[in-house]
Amino acid sequence: MALSERETRTQLIDPMLAASGWDESLVEEEYQYRPGRLRLLGEQTVRDEPQFVDYVLRAEPRGAILAALEAKDESHAPGAGLQQALAYAVDVDAPFALASNGHEIVEQDVRTGAVRRLNAFPTPEELLERWQNVAPSRGATVTSRSGETVPNPLLQPAFAFPGARPMRYYQERAVSASIEEMLNGRHRALLSLATGTGKTFIAFNLVHKLLTTGYVKRVLFIADRVSLRDQAYNEFGGLGDRRGVVVNGQVPLQRDVHFAIYQSLYADSAAGGRVYEQYPRDFFDLVVIDECHRSGYGDWGAILDYFSGAFHLGMTATPKQDDSIDTYAFFASENLDADGQPRPVYEYSLGRGIDDGFLATYKVLRVNTTVDDGLVIKDEVEKGAELLVPEGTTPRDVYDMKEFEREIIVPDRTRVLCEHLAGVLRKYGALDKTMVFCVTMEHAELVRSELQRLLGSETGKNLYAARIVSEERDAMPLLEQFQLASSTEPVVVTTVDLLTTGVNAPSVRNIVFMKPVGSVTTFKQIIGRGSRLDELTGKTFFRVIDYTNATRLFDDWDLPSLPSVQGPLAGETSVAGTVRDDETAELIAGASISVRLGGRLLAETSTDDDGAFSVGSLPPAVVDVFITASGYTRRHLRVDTTTGEATQMVVALRRPSQGERRLKISGIEVSIAEEIEVDLGNGHILKPSEYLARAREVILERVQTLEELRSIWQAAKTRGELEEYLALHQVTPELLSLVLARTDVDGFDLLAAVAFGASLVGLGTRATAAVTRIDAEYPTIDGAFITALLDKFRLGGVGEIATSEIFGLSPFVTDWGGVLGVTEMFGGPAAVGGFLRAVQVALFELEIDE
Repeated sequence: MALSERETRTQLIDPMLAASGWDESLVEEEYQYRPGRLRLLGEQTVRDEPQFVDYVLRAEPRGAILAALEAKDESHAPGAGLQQALAYAVDVDAPFALASNGHEIVEQDVRTGAVRRLNAFPTPEELLERWQNVAPSRGATVTSRSGETVPNPLLQPAFAFPGARPMRYYQERAVSASIEEMLNGRHRALLSLATGTGKTFIAFNLVHKLLTTGYVKRVLFIADRVSLRDQAYNEFGGLGDRRGVVVNGQVPLQRDVHFAIYQSLYADSAAGGRVYEQYPRDFFDLVVIDECHRSGYGDWGAILDYFSGAFHLGMTATPKQDDSIDTYAFFASENLDADGQPRPVYEYSLGRGIDDGFLATYKVLRVNTTVDDGLVIKDEVEKGAELLVPEGTTPRDVYDMKEFEREIIVPDRTRVLCEHLAGVLRKYGALDKTMVFCVTMEHAELVRSELQRLLGSETGKNLYAARIVSEERDAMPLLEQFQLASSTEPVVVTTVDLLTTGVNAPSVRNIVFMKPVGSVTTFKQIIGRGSRLDELTGKTFFRVIDYTNATRLFDDWDLPSLPSVQGPLAGETSVAGTVRDDETAELIAGASISVRLGGRLLAETSTDDDGAFSVGSLPPAVVDVFITASGYTRRHLRVDTTTGEATQMVVALRRPSQGERRLKISGIEVSIAEEIEVDLGNGHILKPSEYLARAREVILERVQTLEELRSIWQAAKTRGELEEYLALHQVTPELLSLVLARTDVDGFDLLAAVAFGASLVGLGTRATAAVTRIDAEYPTIDGAFITALLDKFRLGGVGEIATSEIFGLSPFVTDWGGVLGVTEMFGGPAAVGGFLRAVQVALFELEIDE
């Protein structure tokens, strides 16, 4: 009988690796390089299975990855896993891909494509030598910036402080790419990684390797804000007292790594000249510029010119755009693509981060008002609006939305938006941390005041909303408090530009645009404030609430990958389903359906009296489907027309959450004109059928039959063990009830329906059916007592009645003396436990048809 894959690895492959000199310090098994994409399922997320490389082989402990090895059981051909290993090797930047069935090895050189079959694994020395022969920069030793012979920093292990998190695969690649640029004699380089991917952590590990090997002696880290400088200083904590901060015109010449904001460096020095001129020109070997897109060469150019002998590393969180051309031209000029255009030495987008599962996915809610198409001043004045015109100013005839609050203050619109936002927060979570980006400081204050008025008393928080628009002394403590996941105040912060970059607040769940944004770079920076995951609060996705059409700036950098379209390359497909009310589940007749592809209208229709629709003659592709009904929020879905789900759609429309729709305070009549929920799709929304199929597989891994499930569920201990196992695989009664749209059934019935096709039986039906059996088994117990207990089951399922703690609640406390009284009534704790077990058995013993 052939060995399983696990047996093949432990009995055959592990000994073969050891025989070739790969000791445990150089071999990393089950290297998790992707934790699994988070997919939206209603208002919750479900994570895909993580991706592991069976083995990565390193040059040094925690050092450079030399090979990715994929194992297959011995019944497979030795090269069966080579394609998979090659994909892993490309992702983790390993020069060699290996596959084995425990008897033979197939190797592919990623650089040359050469494939060879082997009877033994290459030794660490052999792989390292072949890796080093690729380029002079990969030798065992290199010449440092000061001309000394030092160990190659590419081979230096990553930082290993006790409890320190390991570098992710893309972080390792970014560090190696930067070092290679230095070793190859380049003068500058650019790293472009999305917000939340750990650019400062990358910089720290880069500096650690360079300092440890002696390749550089001193480093300057430049930020453009005090908060970003201090965050970086703390991130570099592993360097201890080798760190110093430039402050008050004083430069820490005795330190190795200096942290500064460029404003401090460029300030006048008490000794004459600029502060940065207190350093010798050749003092630094490396200068790192954080958020280098923000300032532009004109701001820090003089400083970099002064330290022209150092290597300049720029770090940005945005791709190349019209407003970042200068940044790319400066930092990436020595790394050109095939078209001669500057490019980063490594790039990792928001979409890729979501694909991999390192970043939070997102939803979009677009909202516009009746005045967003422009204010015609004459018309508004004729309606009775009061127009205040400063002396010397001539009003224009029409003001567009992008000019609101900047050139003309429209407080009525701001109040309507705040009313609407308060409604959204009430619906999804009034205590969810929120950033609101405003036009001016005055605008930010008005928004803060309105939100405090609307939600402060409701939530009982005196500091529900706060304005943070500068790094003044009173603002920074508020920002630090807001950034803490554990803090409860403030909940909402309003700002203008201060929080667009570098502010690490992982628990933020809502990003709100009340300011028009024209810069793609600024837009991506703002979106990045919500992209971090937060384990402490369980945040796995964020919501973008857009009042200014800023989300038109989404592009491929921000979007997860499209789902692959399966099926015929030619032919016709269709989209069909029903439209219903999200709250009442009532079918909606007369809803408008339009289908578009790449902006081109393909078809339009409406739902019939039964809320159903069908659109045929569509191409096999991912299309945009827009669903609109009077009084409901508009939906925008991305649908793969080649899947079965495309003809089984159930679209839930919800009514806008906005409080009063119309306000007329200073004479301008403003109301919400339209709300659009945009499901960007692109594979990060999990279809209910996909989740149910996954759930069935997970349940059947642990439970083989319906009777086995029943037996497990009737005992609290085994039920708890099963629930814990399923929860680890994201199969929970809460998610199943959401997908199946049945909140009135117990977890047993949900699991039974998904895994074994059983009928769903309501909590009330099970409770009623169990009464006869319980009465027969406990004839002396008051019927009212049994009814009260079963009422608790009707409300919350079997978990509510699993322990005697239930008797500490009403009506047991008032009618039967609480836990002590019930214990005395039954004759002891053991008898109470026996009674509760009997009730649980009775509830699930019989098959019941509703």
